[in-house]
Amino acid sequence: MKTLILISHPHFEDSGTQQFLKTSFYSLDDVKYQVIDDLYAATNAIDIDKEQNALRDFDRIIFQFPMYWYSSPASLKQFMDDVFTRNYIVAKHALKDKELGIVVSLGDAETDFQAGGPEQFTISELLRPFQAFANKSGMTYLKPFVVNQFGYLTPSEKEKLLVDYLAYLSATMPLSLANREQWLVQRLQATKADKPDDQQRMIDLVINAIDDQQNNVESLKEDVKMIRDQEE
Repeated sequence: MKTLILISHPHFEDSGTQQFLKTSFYSLDDVKYQVIDDLYAATNAIDIDKEQNALRDFDRIIFQFPMYWYSSPASLKQFMDDVFTRNYIVAKHALKDKELGIVVSLGDAETDFQAGGPEQFTISELLRPFQAFANKSGMTYLKPFVVNQFGYLTPSEKEKLLVDYLAYLSATMPLSLANREQWLVQRLQATKADKPDDQQRMIDLVINAIDDQQNNVESLKEDVKMIRDQEE
């Protein structure tokens, strides 16, 4: 599976959040990124045919941006207006069966975004226009990935954010326990070859432990099914 991250941020190079995320996806061979603001920087215009053709090569498309006044920065809206023409989306069905994910970073606490809270609306409600776009395009809309006040995260919280973010970019969705474990095994196997022998043995132990856990879960599911069948 190939993933394209379309980043909308007027100050991408100065953003601690974006630079942290940027360092992570270099480890994924099938993940590419494009800063939309850079496309428009020189002439305020883009090669629409080139961008449309490029999108066809990817299975998962990610819109990544900080929340600006309950939506994305202006560059993403301009990109969507320019590239996602009605002919491209509706007539040619160019994005049909692809996945659309949203990575949104917040300056205010995520808990503020709820009915009765300071912001009154949930993140999902505020991002509904992107869900509508996915629906119109025939895409599968993924649950948004929220980066909650990055500047306040502890080192351990940032480590967890990194793993969760990489999984959001490249793991099979929905991100069930089985899919997450499968993704983790694939990542461990991909990195094992460059490690010293003792670390390779440790990685093998971790992979075997995950495999054993998956087998135990499947066995438990079979037992539960058998009990239910007997009750019927």
